[in-house]
Amino acid sequence: MKKRTWLSALLAVALLVSMLVVPSASAAGNSAFTDITDPDQANAAEMLRLLGVVNGTGGGAFRPQGTLTRGEFCKMTVEIMGRGDEEPAQRSRTIFTDVSSTHWARGYINLAASITVGGSAGGDGESSTAGTRLIMGVGDGSFQPDRVITCGEAVTILMRVLGYGDGDVAGGLNWYDGYMGLASSAGLLDKLNLTGASTISRGQAAILFYNLLFAKTKGSDSLYLTGLGCKVEDGGILLDVNATLAGSNTAVKTTTGTYKTDRAGLDENLEGMQGDVVLDKNDKLLAFQPKENIISRAVNVAEWEATWIRLLDGEQIQIQPDTRTFQSGEEKTYKDVYQDGRPGDSMTIYYDINGKIDYLFLPSTSFTGKAMVARNQPSGNPFTELTNGDSNYKIYKNGMPATVGDIRQYDVATYDSASKILYISDLKLTGIYENVSPSPKAPVSITVLGRAFDVLPEATNDLQNFKIGDMMTLLLTNDGKVAGVVTTAAAKGNAVGYVESITEDGKATVQLLDSVLGKVEGKTSYRKDSATKMMGELVTVSSNKQGQLTLTRLTGGSSSGVTGKLDVAARTLGGTPLADNVAVYEKVGSSKLQPVKYSQITAVSVPASKILYASKDYAGRYNVLVLDDVTGDLYTYGFMSKGTMTTPSSMGEIVNSTVIVTTSDKNGETKLELVGGVEVPRNAIGGVVASLNTLQDKNKIAGYVFLKELDGVHRSAFDMKAKTVTTTDMVLPISDNVVCYNKTTKQWFTAEDPMDALNQARAFSDNITIYYDRTPEDGGKVRMVVVQ
Repeated sequence: MKKRTWLSALLAVALLVSMLVVPSASAAGNSAFTDITDPDQANAAEMLRLLGVVNGTGGGAFRPQGTLTRGEFCKMTVEIMGRGDEEPAQRSRTIFTDVSSTHWARGYINLAASITVGGSAGGDGESSTAGTRLIMGVGDGSFQPDRVITCGEAVTILMRVLGYGDGDVAGGLNWYDGYMGLASSAGLLDKLNLTGASTISRGQAAILFYNLLFAKTKGSDSLYLTGLGCKVEDGGILLDVNATLAGSNTAVKTTTGTYKTDRAGLDENLEGMQGDVVLDKNDKLLAFQPKENIISRAVNVAEWEATWIRLLDGEQIQIQPDTRTFQSGEEKTYKDVYQDGRPGDSMTIYYDINGKIDYLFLPSTSFTGKAMVARNQPSGNPFTELTNGDSNYKIYKNGMPATVGDIRQYDVATYDSASKILYISDLKLTGIYENVSPSPKAPVSITVLGRAFDVLPEATNDLQNFKIGDMMTLLLTNDGKVAGVVTTAAAKGNAVGYVESITEDGKATVQLLDSVLGKVEGKTSYRKDSATKMMGELVTVSSNKQGQLTLTRLTGGSSSGVTGKLDVAARTLGGTPLADNVAVYEKVGSSKLQPVKYSQITAVSVPASKILYASKDYAGRYNVLVLDDVTGDLYTYGFMSKGTMTTPSSMGEIVNSTVIVTTSDKNGETKLELVGGVEVPRNAIGGVVASLNTLQDKNKIAGYVFLKELDGVHRSAFDMKAKTVTTTDMVLPISDNVVCYNKTTKQWFTAEDPMDALNQARAFSDNITIYYDRTPEDGGKVRMVVVQ
């Protein structure tokens, strides 16, 4: 196996300082042996277990720090040569005086002593040469099978397995020096800092045998493992270490296929890397080896846009929309995923040899590692146990860079050893303990507020203190798993969401603002008209009775706890700063609550009366804002017209007024019809927002607006880079979803990117009419463009 090398200095300078050059294949591995903490040793031991070379010491233990005897090493050598089935026939022989007939390793030692390597048979005038025996005694007829083996002895045996004999090595001060030199060149000593006289531990021996598998045999370009029926193939990009495949309990998915495996598991930190798959003779996966010199950078994103991302430290990175992006085990493009990106989400950027972005990998939000809870008021970092001795790790809390001083009691931490980031969450949820599966003594999931939450092993003891029907507060990881449970007197959650639906019998579904928490369900007291009035409302959610929800409506202004105005440029609310990863939501009346980007707020300021809700994080910064019809981006804009629909009733058919908006998307003309008695002027151009309330399966109108017209605009007034239109009176931003219509051809301009459709319109004519909703200082934008 080759030594790992770094990129040239020239390339390193061309790349960003924070990029990482990923180390070798065994840098991350899991094992069925529960007592191995070193990832290299764990990966090596697991592969040897799958090949039948080792089986541990019983009870899932490997004893990696334990020593290895000469007899034990003989057994491992015979097994890795695939000759273990020959061992029984060697038990009756006596070769060494101190290997008795009752010694457990007698057959393995005798077999190893009978195998020779090197040498040649005479012929065509050439003299024959004797081979070198795989193992030899200590010179007095004995073998000392129970003596701890030295590195020099072990390396000598394995180099002979590769086909090298005494005639292939140079002399040295010690008898094993020649073999040690050859072994170093062959990669056999990679990741081992040992001399020939050193004793080797069981864990170090595992790495030694692992290196043997990937070393080349004498006089060949073939790896040793290919002689065992194994093979190494291009595995593409590793997508999922916990994939599913029919007929297999575990599988690993890459871009080249999905492979069955008997491994205890690959490390999730390998996901996203390019590499080779190592397969056994049955095509089951043994290992995944990353390519050399992978250049990657793990980042946390504060803001996602169509062609760039902004990191939490303010750095902006340009990304092409068609950049390959891997998410949830599937290949997509960046333009497919950026709209769903959340502030604080992590992503790994992979670069090619020229330092350009090659592809992106978005990790799964699911966490399967160990979590810890800060049980007491911390004095220092209570989570050092998670970092495995790492000292140069970073801390992120709720998606923001943080320090040890930001850790609070009942915070939950997880650790990503690949990016060396300690992730901390203060996510909490309070409610009635409604159900548990499969049992209270062995909980895998519990139900609170009508939603099932996965339970991590760390929370099992906590749950023993509660019974069904008790009030409890869940302490959650940043991906929504239960890491701990405490009483409501110790800590309380504050779940906020919007009412998505209420059935006729009063069962409500509430979508919580934190998407990790998802939806909660339960019975309420709302029926008919009162239920209708609650649709789309922002509410706090609690429960004091099993199966029921208590919903308290939140309103704007002082009753929402907000004072002062939002200064958009300064990023302050009432003088208090916003968090870099502030999450912004918006709704119009009884419409669905939708996430918007902070950059969509183009108004100079937003009054408190237009802020339905705001919450602060642990540092006193506003980290959540819910706006009341501020951006104008929730409307569907186009040509407005009146319509009707009939509804059957006991009195006969009832005719209801509707509003129809004719507009377009990338595929052409579309129509949106909503129920509502709006007086629509002739040839009106405007926009509507759908309510969550319906009539005969058709949504009602939550809000509407008529656009203002400005004609005689020249194409030169458009700044496509800044996305603005300059008139004699103002500078108007152009909506990212602007729609464009050709009055001459009576057709819509369509394109994947609305800006491309706008350029088509500008190219067709210099006689342009723009339609906008508000003045620029109030957040107005150009919503529609008509040319003729």
